[in-house]
Amino acid sequence: MATFPSRYFDNKFDILLDRVPPIGKILSFIFGVFEYFILETLRFFDTKLNINSFGIANRYVLKSRWGGKVIPLNVNFDVETKFLPSQEILALLSRSKVTGISTCYCRETQRKHSDAPNCDHPINACIHIGFGKSLREIPYKSENLVKVSKNEIKQLIEKCDERGLVHQIIYFPNPSFYYVVCNCCPCCCVVMNNFLKNGSPQMIKSDFIACTDLTKCNNCGICEQHCNFGARKLVRKEFNFFPDNCFGCGLCVSKCPEKAITLKKAS
Repeated sequence: MATFPSRYFDNKFDILLDRVPPIGKILSFIFGVFEYFILETLRFFDTKLNINSFGIANRYVLKSRWGGKVIPLNVNFDVETKFLPSQEILALLSRSKVTGISTCYCRETQRKHSDAPNCDHPINACIHIGFGKSLREIPYKSENLVKVSKNEIKQLIEKCDERGLVHQIIYFPNPSFYYVVCNCCPCCCVVMNNFLKNGSPQMIKSDFIACTDLTKCNNCGICEQHCNFGARKLVRKEFNFFPDNCFGCGLCVSKCPEKAITLKKAS
């Protein structure tokens, strides 16, 4: 089978990033610096020309190299689930060089250009990483793995989890390199909203899946209300699970009154 030049370049580029992580870190940092300007430019074209500028940019310019990957909170895991420090949000942040919390571009922009806010979720909810970070630098094993040193970061993550916000690392130039950790709502988040509306490839699943103990489930439907991805539905008052739609965010876990749901490693 013939290999298209663009795919050949993408493969070679990803191999280069894998072998020389500093290149990815620098590119991640540069993109993070200009992210606000890029998003504002795309929003301007959306508003003035009524086009799907994000979809066009992703297809012809970004080519799926920018987006978000879902990372859950460890309290939602099955007790037997073993996870790496790069697979759980607090463990990941504890190994990253956090520079501080800033305003969420998506919620701030929505409220700035609308008569009424879409939600009441906090604006100061984005956690910035110092110089871009590679997931390859997060150790697979570490005796010093501890909770996030900055208590306000931990409190923010837990507060956002209680609110039903999805934790994402925003990456560039591929999902291994991230520059900010966001707590996203489907009504405002650029990445999440575009995915839910257009099925854009800019949102990547976590490494986990939400499993339900049917002996505990009472078909109350609360998990359906908190699933943003259509993985959990009541059909004729009976619970149905669609695993292909599950992103493993874990929000349904903490909302289940019967404690019937846990996150397990996706096969």
